[in-house]
Amino acid sequence: MMKSLNQFVWVALFFAVPMLSAQQKSGSSIVVQLNGIKAPIGQVLLSLFNAPEGFPTHPEKAFRWKTATVTSNSIIISLDGLPPGPYAIAVVHDENSNNVMDTDWLGLPEEEYGISNNVTGVVPPSFDEARFIVSEKRDTIRIDMHP
Repeated sequence: MMKSLNQFVWVALFFAVPMLSAQQKSGSSIVVQLNGIKAPIGQVLLSLFNAPEGFPTHPEKAFRWKTATVTSNSIIISLDGLPPGPYAIAVVHDENSNNVMDTDWLGLPEEEYGISNNVTGVVPPSFDEARFIVSEKRDTIRIDMHP
């Protein structure tokens, strides 16, 4: 009797664990490839926005955040479980790991940054300029870092 119960429990776990794992990974995924990091020090702060509010200068209003230690001039960050739809990314290379983008007295960045669609300019880009669509398939977003 006890042997049958143990076998039942193991069989149930064998089938339940993959199902629970699949439920946790529902949604779409993207891979963000950051290129051109000048020095392998500090961390990157990635802010993923799903709406224009706060983009790109208010990371606290982002849909999701992710940090990664910088160990080379190019790093890859995966974001899973995303509902399909429009998104924009702002990234800061936080060289001194103080969790903010350092700026000079004029408010200009002193640390590298990157924006989805590789939008550059003197003023912060709009959400629409940096917008990309996450679909059902796994997409790669390449972002070049700028000084």
